[in-house]
Amino acid sequence: MKNKYANCGLNYDIIVDKYPDIMEYEEIVNTYLADEFFFQLEGMLDEEDYAMAKDATKGLYILASDLCLFPLYEKLLEVYEDLEYEMYGDVMGHYREMMDSHSKIRSMFNA
Repeated sequence: MKNKYANCGLNYDIIVDKYPDIMEYEEIVNTYLADEFFFQLEGMLDEEDYAMAKDATKGLYILASDLCLFPLYEKLLEVYEDLEYEMYGDVMGHYREMMDSHSKIRSMFNA
Protein backbone atom coordinates (compact mmCIF):
# COMPACT_ATOMS: atom_id res chain seq x y z
CA MET A 1 0.00 0.00 0.00
CA LYS A 2 2.83 2.41 0.84
CA ASN A 3 4.40 1.83 -2.57
CA LYS A 4 1.12 2.67 -4.29
CA TYR A 5 1.12 6.07 -2.61
CA ALA A 6 4.85 6.65 -2.98
CA ASN A 7 4.64 6.04 -6.74
CA CYS A 8 2.72 9.29 -7.16
CA GLY A 9 4.61 11.27 -4.54
CA LEU A 10 2.23 10.88 -1.61
CA ASN A 11 3.33 10.16 1.94
CA TYR A 12 1.25 7.23 3.18
CA ASP A 13 2.27 7.70 6.82
CA ILE A 14 1.14 11.33 6.94
CA ILE A 15 -2.13 10.42 5.25
CA VAL A 16 -2.92 7.49 7.57
CA ASP A 17 -2.07 9.62 10.59
CA LYS A 18 -4.65 12.20 9.52
CA TYR A 19 -7.14 9.79 7.91
CA PRO A 20 -7.03 6.41 9.72
CA ASP A 21 -9.79 4.91 7.54
CA ILE A 22 -7.84 4.67 4.29
CA MET A 23 -10.82 3.39 2.29
CA GLU A 24 -12.89 6.40 3.29
CA TYR A 25 -9.94 8.65 2.46
CA GLU A 26 -9.68 7.15 -1.01
CA GLU A 27 -13.40 7.75 -1.61
CA ILE A 28 -12.98 11.39 -0.58
CA VAL A 29 -9.96 11.80 -2.84
CA ASN A 30 -11.79 10.22 -5.79
CA THR A 31 -14.63 12.70 -5.32
CA TYR A 32 -12.18 15.59 -5.06
CA LEU A 33 -10.23 14.54 -8.17
CA ALA A 34 -13.49 14.41 -10.14
CA ASP A 35 -14.26 18.04 -9.27
CA GLU A 36 -15.37 19.86 -12.43
CA PHE A 37 -13.14 22.85 -11.68
CA PHE A 38 -10.05 20.82 -12.61
CA PHE A 39 -11.43 20.45 -16.12
CA GLN A 40 -13.14 23.85 -16.41
CA LEU A 41 -10.01 25.71 -15.37
CA GLU A 42 -8.45 25.42 -18.83
CA GLY A 43 -11.50 27.09 -20.38
CA MET A 44 -11.36 29.88 -17.81
CA LEU A 45 -7.72 30.48 -18.68
CA ASP A 46 -8.40 30.37 -22.43
CA GLU A 47 -11.20 32.90 -22.00
CA GLU A 48 -8.96 35.02 -19.76
CA ASP A 49 -11.48 34.81 -16.91
CA TYR A 50 -8.63 35.11 -14.46
CA ALA A 51 -10.74 36.12 -11.45
CA MET A 52 -12.86 32.97 -11.70
CA ALA A 53 -9.77 30.83 -12.40
CA LYS A 54 -8.05 32.28 -9.33
CA ASP A 55 -11.05 31.50 -7.10
CA ALA A 56 -11.34 27.95 -8.46
CA THR A 57 -7.62 27.32 -8.06
CA LYS A 58 -7.63 28.60 -4.49
CA GLY A 59 -10.40 26.22 -3.50
CA LEU A 60 -8.65 23.32 -5.19
CA TYR A 61 -5.28 23.98 -3.57
CA ILE A 62 -6.80 24.34 -0.09
CA LEU A 63 -8.48 20.95 -0.47
CA ALA A 64 -5.32 19.37 -1.91
CA SER A 65 -3.45 20.51 1.19
CA ASP A 66 -6.17 19.23 3.53
CA LEU A 67 -6.07 15.86 1.76
CA CYS A 68 -2.25 15.70 1.96
CA LEU A 69 -1.96 15.61 -1.84
CA PHE A 70 1.18 17.71 -1.66
CA PRO A 71 2.52 17.23 -5.23
CA LEU A 72 -0.84 18.42 -6.59
CA TYR A 73 -1.01 21.18 -3.99
CA GLU A 74 2.37 22.53 -5.11
CA LYS A 75 1.32 22.57 -8.77
CA LEU A 76 -1.99 24.26 -7.96
CA LEU A 77 -0.12 26.85 -5.94
CA GLU A 78 2.06 27.64 -8.98
CA VAL A 79 -1.08 28.27 -11.04
CA TYR A 80 -2.54 30.42 -8.26
CA GLU A 81 0.65 32.47 -7.96
CA ASP A 82 0.64 33.10 -11.72
CA LEU A 83 -2.89 34.42 -11.41
CA GLU A 84 -2.22 36.38 -8.22
CA TYR A 85 0.83 38.13 -9.66
CA GLU A 86 -0.66 38.44 -13.17
CA MET A 87 2.02 36.31 -14.81
CA TYR A 88 -0.39 35.09 -17.45
CA GLY A 89 2.34 33.98 -19.84
CA ASP A 90 3.31 31.19 -17.43
CA VAL A 91 -0.13 30.07 -16.35
CA MET A 92 -0.98 27.59 -19.14
CA GLY A 93 2.33 25.76 -18.72
CA HIS A 94 1.75 25.50 -14.98
CA TYR A 95 -1.84 24.40 -15.61
CA ARG A 96 -0.60 21.54 -17.81
CA GLU A 97 1.95 20.51 -15.16
CA MET A 98 -0.80 20.58 -12.56
CA MET A 99 -3.04 18.41 -14.73
CA ASP A 100 -0.17 15.93 -15.21
CA SER A 101 0.12 15.65 -11.43
CA HIS A 102 -3.67 15.36 -11.16
CA SER A 103 -3.73 12.56 -13.75
CA LYS A 104 -0.92 10.68 -12.06
CA ILE A 105 -2.67 10.74 -8.68
CA ARG A 106 -6.07 10.05 -10.22
CA SER A 107 -4.78 6.97 -12.04
CA MET A 108 -3.38 5.66 -8.76
CA PHE A 109 -6.77 6.05 -7.11
CA ASN A 110 -8.54 4.64 -10.20
CA ALA A 111 -10.96 7.54 -10.24
